[in-house]
Amino acid sequence: MNFADPVSVGQRQGRAGCVYCLLVLWIFSFGCSVDSGSGDGISDQAVLVTLNNEEITVGRFRSELVKLERKFRIENRTRLPEEEQLLLKSHALNQIVQDTLYNQEIRKNQIDISPQEFLGILQQAKSGYQDDSFEQLLAAEGVSAEEWENRLKNNALIKKLIEEKVNSKVFVSAEELQKYYQEHETEFFKPEQVRALHIMVPTEEEGREIQKLLQSKRKKFSELAFEQSLGPEGARGGDLGYFEAGQMPEEFDGVFKLKDNETSDVIKTPYGYHLFMVIDRRNGLKMTFEESRQTIQDQLIRERQDKAFQDWLAQLKNNADIKINNDLLEKIS
Repeated sequence: MNFADPVSVGQRQGRAGCVYCLLVLWIFSFGCSVDSGSGDGISDQAVLVTLNNEEITVGRFRSELVKLERKFRIENRTRLPEEEQLLLKSHALNQIVQDTLYNQEIRKNQIDISPQEFLGILQQAKSGYQDDSFEQLLAAEGVSAEEWENRLKNNALIKKLIEEKVNSKVFVSAEELQKYYQEHETEFFKPEQVRALHIMVPTEEEGREIQKLLQSKRKKFSELAFEQSLGPEGARGGDLGYFEAGQMPEEFDGVFKLKDNETSDVIKTPYGYHLFMVIDRRNGLKMTFEESRQTIQDQLIRERQDKAFQDWLAQLKNNADIKINNDLLEKIS
């Protein structure tokens, strides 16, 4: 795990002081102040940061460091180069400040989730896990079920906060959609599509036998696909429907060079051996505004929401009163 580019020992020693200055630089840029406290023994109850009169303890900071250790698979952060330890601390401090600002806004705006709403979120988050695989995942991460549920609820509250304070205020007019389309018409183009039949078999020998049967015209491609193909589309006579370049594994790109009703050579992939026959194609076409409308709207909304969120978060930080016990921060190992 690296938080910085590889540098020599001499460079690390020379840069370590600068990196520590950067540790709280982003907070300084939003107008906070730093206390120059001191202390020998560091208790988990010691106050490391005060944010809008809310105290953040050393214990909470250490918990955030542990989360980062798990995330980046760090066995022992004290063995990291000094520069990387400082960057890890920076990451942890930034995350705590941001989370605290979120939670203060949640309380201020009385954002809440009903038990029924949270139950739906909980069920959705656990869906897809079989048997006890979810519990095994939590155990591997060293997280209790209660801690995981608390994190999930907090994340849901943050999402609801951002939706209410940021996303709900972003919109795109019909005129803006039309203007974007006119200025970016070349982006909205339906590429060529082919409709092909497909046969997949486990061995090259079987693929060659099928190839001979097709060449002799004793059986149709769709019949052989139904009888011998391992692919799920075999039940439909091997019909894959229409697809465009890039939607299939790259080994199949040659399918687009086939003529209608022409059969490919046997193609080898990690999944088996394949034969294709193109039965129809659609030429590339320019998309109309109506066909492009939803894509444009989704893109513009996403871009504007991202910018609105960054502006909103920057304003929260700029208006926050943040005091950091810098001496204490430096001593935490």
